Amino acid sequence: MENERPQSKFAEVVEKIRNMIAADGLLPGDKLPSERELSERLSAARSSVREALRALELLGLIETKRGEGTFLRDFNNHQLVQLLSAFILQRVQTKRDVWQTKEIIEKGCLSTVMTHPDLEAQMSTLARKMAEPHFTEYDFFAYLMDVSGNSLLKKIWLVVSDYAAAIHQEDRLAANKDAFVRLIHIVKTKNVKDIFEAYKQLSSR
Repeated sequence: MENERPQSKFAEVVEKIRNMIAADGLLPGDKLPSERELSERLSAARSSVREALRALELLGLIETKRGEGTFLRDFNNHQLVQLLSAFILQRVQTKRDVWQTKEIIEKGCLSTVMTHPDLEAQMSTLARKMAEPHFTEYDFFAYLMDVSGNSLLKKIWLVVSDYAAAIHQEDRLAANKDAFVRLIHIVKTKNVKDIFEAYKQLSSR
């Protein structure tokens, strides 16, 4: 039987915010405490609070209005949150399941990208961007999500990617840049089997 892994700070803050919303009886349209206030009330680092709020906003559960603050949207009835939080807050199996979901989405994105009418130019642009300082695996796939033209796919990927990063912080691009360069070249061939094989080489996970 697998031992339960310690809950990540990110996951703890997400759960604490959910509990606070329930305890305070907040409803859609109600304003949330500021980032500083949440940090103090939840005894959490502001960076962890910021990550948690960003994930909730990407899910469409909260919205930030410039100059006004952060407001609650429809939280209690949002099934995706219940589904994801059940995974990110629990067992060792979490890591595998979250990463597998992330990889399925990324493979789907690659399958869509290869049909782009201006594929050659898009991949050339991505190759140039990889030479920029501080360009990460996150930037790599965020670009591909934009090229795919599927905004829903990107939104789901952003959420799952954030959860994956909270569980495992490794930047695969920094660790294995050659594999990412190879993937770009393979995508140009439009051979799905080769693309998926090249994707597997991004890490030894």
